[in-house]
Amino acid sequence: MLTQHQHQLPPPSPRPTTPTAAAGKDNGSRTTKISVILTVSFFSLLFILTLSSSSSSPNSSSSSSARVRPDPRLFPARRPTFSKIPSDPAPPSVAYLITGSKGDSGRILRLLYAVYHPKNRYLLHLDPSAAPAERERLALAVESVPVFRAAQNVDVIGKPDFAYRRGSSPVAATLHGASLLLKLSKNWDWFVRLGAADYPLVTQDDLLHIFSYLPKGLNFVSHSNYIGWKE
Repeated sequence: MLTQHQHQLPPPSPRPTTPTAAAGKDNGSRTTKISVILTVSFFSLLFILTLSSSSSSPNSSSSSSARVRPDPRLFPARRPTFSKIPSDPAPPSVAYLITGSKGDSGRILRLLYAVYHPKNRYLLHLDPSAAPAERERLALAVESVPVFRAAQNVDVIGKPDFAYRRGSSPVAATLHGASLLLKLSKNWDWFVRLGAADYPLVTQDDLLHIFSYLPKGLNFVSHSNYIGWKE
């Protein structure tokens, strides 16, 4: 029997690991470690330099200021002066005597509303030509206004003074009204007499602002010896 010899191939041997690949991995890990160490060292050095510069700056500034001093002859020491801002003077108080005759109660109220200010004082007067009922209606109208009732600074003369327009009666009635206002209150600075036909051209706030800058002894009373009306 013939046997045929067959050549059997040897089994494949495993490939040996190349030393170049292992060496490449080792080099990469070493490079990473070195870069991390360098980065940490750089930031640590930068942090130390920052701390040292911040701690040395006050000392350097204090030492420089201690070394350099201005000449007192060139820079004399002066105490600081504080200038006070001028403030507006306090507004004054005005006492008003508002007079009228028969049928003037409505115009008196209109004038009162126009010149009213809680800081002022007001005295309303209707001469004997007005009926007592009209005078009473005027007093009730004043009492019905909440502002007047709360401030208590508006009064009505109950017993009127006789006023003859071409004699001394208007002056006497004005002086009598001023004395009544002084009895009611002395906390006013100016006295103004108005008639029912008058009406202000400026607001009361503007008028008080102007009066606040005027001397309290100033008056606007004028007189004359002209008596032509008697001739």
